[in-house]
Amino acid sequence: MPLIVVTRLRLRDPAFFDEFFASAVAVVEQAQGTEGNLGADVLAEANNTYWTRTAWQGRAAMDSFVGGEPHLSTMDRIDDWCDEATFVDWEQPSADAPDWQDGYRRIVADGQLARLTHGTDAHRTRDFPAPVVP
Repeated sequence: MPLIVVTRLRLRDPAFFDEFFASAVAVVEQAQGTEGNLGADVLAEANNTYWTRTAWQGRAAMDSFVGGEPHLSTMDRIDDWCDEATFVDWEQPSADAPDWQDGYRRIVADGQLARLTHGTDAHRTRDFPAPVVP
């Protein structure tokens, strides 16, 4: 059964953008090239907030991606770059990407928080705004 993963990251300082962006592009390319990936995309919002949405043939494919480079070393930098970082995953019958609002609802209800030194109150409570989709 396909596995869907949605993440939400917010940079704590715009000065981190260039380094973060270069890593994020590499990670998206890694996801798209990983065996078992069924789709990967990104939504950039105001306030230095970035959402990702990936679909996988199953947990083993997603685990292979998560444990590989550059994802692994990029995740090591999340505490440096971010003051909000949450993800959620779930299985569903089809590989169709959920809309961003569904991903938001799932993150608020069931999201797992990254451990962040500079986490905001919104990070701790998952009380942040829904994504604005153009």
